[in-house]
Amino acid sequence: MAADLAQKTAAQLQAGGIDVQVLRLNALLPEILLRQNRILFIASTFGEGEAPDNGSRFLSRLRNLDLKHLQYGLLALGDREYQYFCGFGHAINQALHARGATPLFDMIEVDKGDTAALRHWQYYLGQLSGQPLFHDWSPAQYQPWILAQRHCLNTGSPGAPAYWLQLRSTAHLISAPQWQAGDIAEIGPCNSAMRIETFLTRMACDPADKTLRMKLLRRDLPDDETRITLLKSQPQDTWIQSLAELPNREYSIASTPTCSTLDLLVRQVKHGLDDFGLGSGWLTHFAQEGDEILLRIRSNPGFHPPADNTPLILIGNGTGMAGLRAHLLARKEKGVKTNWLLFGERTQAYDFFFGEEIRTWLAAGFLSHLDVIFSRDAMPGAARYVQDLLRPNGERLQSWVNSGAAIYVCGSLHGMAQGVDEALTGILGRALIEQMTEERRYCRDVY
Repeated sequence: MAADLAQKTAAQLQAGGIDVQVLRLNALLPEILLRQNRILFIASTFGEGEAPDNGSRFLSRLRNLDLKHLQYGLLALGDREYQYFCGFGHAINQALHARGATPLFDMIEVDKGDTAALRHWQYYLGQLSGQPLFHDWSPAQYQPWILAQRHCLNTGSPGAPAYWLQLRSTAHLISAPQWQAGDIAEIGPCNSAMRIETFLTRMACDPADKTLRMKLLRRDLPDDETRITLLKSQPQDTWIQSLAELPNREYSIASTPTCSTLDLLVRQVKHGLDDFGLGSGWLTHFAQEGDEILLRIRSNPGFHPPADNTPLILIGNGTGMAGLRAHLLARKEKGVKTNWLLFGERTQAYDFFFGEEIRTWLAAGFLSHLDVIFSRDAMPGAARYVQDLLRPNGERLQSWVNSGAAIYVCGSLHGMAQGVDEALTGILGRALIEQMTEERRYCRDVY
């Protein structure tokens, strides 16, 4: 399976214009590791955390290397029925960390070929290649939800609009999908009516044909003239089937099932005056209240809640508030009050997402501590980002961690998550950070 996934990974990156070389792990010699700046690893595990035969010599080669120049991604394959789930993948991750390498994103664990985890891997490949319109290796089995409400939470902000969406399942209450705090919503975006009409006009088809429009709702519609000319030469059913489905988009769920709605916090992405991001454009602009949204819930066990008696430190920025809010709601439902939230955004006046709700929780004693920071409000030379809040709170942070606290981080990988990791390492030490990661006391949902 690992070899097949390596070939598929290479193909997706090559489609984005990236030169790729595929090697067995044992063929990855020290001189190659020292020469390359970016490597993606796909690691199987055998028995109780053991390396496969074609990777058995890899870890020993890392012992004396300085890999501070290296960025890496890691896909770990395993089976949760074994005690050391993805054990070899974890061993590679620890060894690369110890040698100074920097992860491009958090390690992705795959339980018995879980297709949702593989779609998550594909999402990051799309980010690396700059080609977000890729073809899913295994399309999600979506369920229909209804967009019940949508509100812009930061009208007037110097940043892009951020929308609070509330979705209701169309399933009967008894069979309605369930989820936990930390889980992910995979959205199946659709084409806008205008994009479909433009495409059909270029294809010399009737843009008012409702049946044809429905068939194209979830298809990746080309806009280059060469491809369109080729499609025109084919029978209609043939060229429709040749169009791949639009890839899914992932969003942290911002609510719990007891809220009666599945909530999302989505930043609208625009690449030009009328060119919206595929997922955010569909959710924040083209779809209207009452419209059907195709959605699949992806379990995200690496970011599920800690035990109720565990103090919880939540750190994030921007739309990462979605994942943090879900955890706070889950804790509130159980009456757990040992919670500390640290959050950063642009302006306090416009960008403190769910700020009124959070201040109410603080006043009621549900939050033990609240620290916020807003980059556009800061004086020159002053702290500006959420990672800047950690060192001034280092003594409290150490005290909470010594009391068994878990640290959960949600938001942007580049900048925030890296800055938070560096600050935590400076306060707690790398050894403790590694230990907390293995104990699931340091968890991240970053993108």
